[in-house]
Amino acid sequence: MPYEIKIKKLPKSEVELEVSVPAEALTSARKKAVGMFSTSLEVDGFRKGHVPENVVLEKIGEDKIIEEAVDIVLKEHFPKIIEQEKLDIIGRPKISVTKLALNNPFEFKAVFAVMPEVELPDYKKIAREIIENGKSKDEKIGAEEKEINDVLLQIRKNKAHFDWHEANKDEKGHNHPDIKDEDLPVLDDEFAKIAGNFKNLDELKEKVKQNIANEKKIRNVEKKRASIMEELLKNTKIELPDILVESEIEKSLAQMKDDVERMGAKFEDYLKETKKSEEDLKKDLRQSSEKKAGIQIILNKIAEAEKIEPNKEILENEVKSVLEHYPQANEVNARVYVSTILVNSEVLKLLEKE
Repeated sequence: MPYEIKIKKLPKSEVELEVSVPAEALTSARKKAVGMFSTSLEVDGFRKGHVPENVVLEKIGEDKIIEEAVDIVLKEHFPKIIEQEKLDIIGRPKISVTKLALNNPFEFKAVFAVMPEVELPDYKKIAREIIENGKSKDEKIGAEEKEINDVLLQIRKNKAHFDWHEANKDEKGHNHPDIKDEDLPVLDDEFAKIAGNFKNLDELKEKVKQNIANEKKIRNVEKKRASIMEELLKNTKIELPDILVESEIEKSLAQMKDDVERMGAKFEDYLKETKKSEEDLKKDLRQSSEKKAGIQIILNKIAEAEKIEPNKEILENEVKSVLEHYPQANEVNARVYVSTILVNSEVLKLLEKE
């Protein structure tokens, strides 16, 4: 079906479409709407699904039928228009009907965000330079004796704290006396067995040493990744759609609420304590959310340029795991979430190799 379409680019990667759909589309949709209501109506003297149009009109009303017809037209034709114009739409469009009359073209206006056009810098060169320059700033992999002892001391304090609560089960809070050195468990082979089912103290120390070294490796990688993304952001011009920024703000706010509740507090109490409203927090989160949205767009574009896709087997296993842990989760959302994480990881690995 031919459409008359006017496209107007708006700021912040938004697009406005003015569309005219041939008159027969609305006529056909109205007929479908009448049929739909006829199927659901129960009227004395008529079999269900065989209620004539004049009775449907009397019971439902022309306005309600036309309203349903408009919905049918948009559902049938809007996706075709988006595909025809090759628009990478983000989020839900705002649609307003501008002309509605039977036997006339059906006209509407739609405003929506699209994935912004991005001209990537030489991301491989940027990554290579940062990795080379960052080697001298890396933490030395390994563990000093003091670092090992500090971790062992913290483990002993945690055990003493746990033991105090076991001995004082009625005390639910943390208003207990400070744990002194003499209250700490003795650091010996028996403690190692209790602390983590280790054979002896030497095995516990070795495990602590490995963990410290692994944490340093992870920190080195994270620092380089952060530096690469910062530099790519500086060298990439992106007109961020508001919908992507708002989405990142909502994610961060949800995580904040989850963290507060996990600590046993109520989010309302947290707001009172910080003397901030939810809107205040959203304003505070905007700058970091803009950065996150920008980084994700860059990662998506690199993945597209490098034809990077998630491993199908890993994707299916991870989606299955997410749905097992969160049975109420939407499968489509879970798949998008896992796919994004897997692709981001592959893009970052690619950059680290440069």
